[in-house]
Amino acid sequence: MNQELTKAWYKQFWPWFLIALPGSVVIASIATIIIASHNPDGVVVDDYYKAGLAINRNLSLEQQAHQLDIKSTLQLTDNGHEAHLDVHMQDHIGATTLLLRFLHPTLPDKDQHITLRRASATTYRGKIQPLSKGKWNVIVSSETPSWRIQRRINITDAQDQYPLR
Repeated sequence: MNQELTKAWYKQFWPWFLIALPGSVVIASIATIIIASHNPDGVVVDDYYKAGLAINRNLSLEQQAHQLDIKSTLQLTDNGHEAHLDVHMQDHIGATTLLLRFLHPTLPDKDQHITLRRASATTYRGKIQPLSKGKWNVIVSSETPSWRIQRRINITDAQDQYPLR
C-alpha cells in the first residue's frame, strides 16, 4: 500500500499566498481611508458654483485697480518679518490701511492675512510671519473692497522686492 503523507492545507505555502494577496489590499485600503480622513484636501471648495460666480466679481475689482493705474512693489525686510508696500496711483486714495494676503497654493494653514498701516504718503507697513520659499499668491486690496491686485510671486533668498503691477 502506497499511502502518501500529505500536509494539512494550513501547513502549505500556496493557500496562505493566495489569502495574503487580497488581505494586503484590505490593509492598504484601510490605511488610505485613515490618511484621507486625517488630511482633508483644502484646495477643494464645497460650493464650487458660488466660487465660480465670485471669480467674476473678483475680476471687476482687478479691472478697477487697472483703471486707477495702481502700481505697487512689495518688499520683505527684517529677515521676512516685515512687509513694506509702495503704492502709486493716479488719484491718491488716502487710505490709512490696506489688506495684504499671502495665500499658499496648496497649504491653506500657511495663509497669512495682514493689515498694513500707512507709514508715509505711498508706503504701507505690517508685520508678517516669515514665508517659506516657493510660490505664493499675493492679494492687495483696499479695506472696503473697491479694488484689488493679485499676483503670484516666487519667494527666494536672492530677491526681496516683488513688483505686483
